[in-house]
Amino acid sequence: MTADKYQEEWLEREFIGYGFDMPDPKWPGGAKVCVSFVVQYYMGAEANVLEGDPTCCADYLEIPKVFPTAGRNENNEMMYEFGAREGVPRLLNLFKKYDVPVTWNIFTRAIEKEPYWVKPILDSGAEISCGGHRYRDNFYVDPEEEDRLVEKSIDTLQEITGDKTLPKGWLVERRSNLSTKLYSLEHAKRDLPLLYSSDSCQDDLPYWIPSPAKAGGLLMIPFSYDCTDLRFNMRGSGWASPKDYFLHLRDTFDCLYEEGEQGEPKMMTVLLHPHIIGRPNRTLWLEEFIKYVKSKSDSWIARRADIAEHWHKTHPYDPKTAFGQTPVPECGQIHIPM
Repeated sequence: MTADKYQEEWLEREFIGYGFDMPDPKWPGGAKVCVSFVVQYYMGAEANVLEGDPTCCADYLEIPKVFPTAGRNENNEMMYEFGAREGVPRLLNLFKKYDVPVTWNIFTRAIEKEPYWVKPILDSGAEISCGGHRYRDNFYVDPEEEDRLVEKSIDTLQEITGDKTLPKGWLVERRSNLSTKLYSLEHAKRDLPLLYSSDSCQDDLPYWIPSPAKAGGLLMIPFSYDCTDLRFNMRGSGWASPKDYFLHLRDTFDCLYEEGEQGEPKMMTVLLHPHIIGRPNRTLWLEEFIKYVKSKSDSWIARRADIAEHWHKTHPYDPKTAFGQTPVPECGQIHIPM
């Protein structure tokens, strides 16, 4: 391993993006909105002293103001376990009922512990993307360790699913500055196609950046935190009730739909967690949103890989227009009028 591999390489910050020159996504069927449901599967991959972590995870649980503990916290563990035991089958049944294409973003330590759910997920026709091996904040992980776990997560995902083409995309979410580079390099080393990265929340449309691993581009398919069920359990602003969540999703969809009617179709990501949205009353209102979207004939519900394949064909990579290359003057060169 070379030191260069772990050197951070910065793209320029983009504050304009597409500006007023929005590309026409040309979504299939002339859809005005593309809706992408992504399920974060990390129950069992979260921080735990059983995994050698200094504390147990206390993020995104039903009890407010829970703090990490130095020892095992069985109550915390059980709230995550609910997601695998009840949330996963409840979501699988819901998506099957309405024939909803879904991307399940897998953290591979979780499926090492509960491989039982891999076959039902694959049999549902869902896409499986990769979040890495563990669900933790990679800013506090040594680059060598993060790199090793990128390799391990690909090996594990391919072994358990039996599919040597996986993963086609990534969503680390709690990424370090090196995460995208590390998994891009690993895909290049294996000659394993990397269709997209979802490690961005910068836009409402996919966009290209120069690949950090090889000649050509890397397609970024952004996600958003405003439409995630995490806000049920996050400290601070959240949902007072599941119906509030439905109203937020519906209003977001309506706003994007109106922009689509005006000639600027967009994409909407709904990021879900089985241990949160899998609670019965929350699933009920997620169902209402799915019914609402399905009632619009000019909407497209798609897996991340389907979106990526469509964008590759419709808007192929152009190095001249890829984001992250906007010239920015050095601070000392900026003239501020008095």
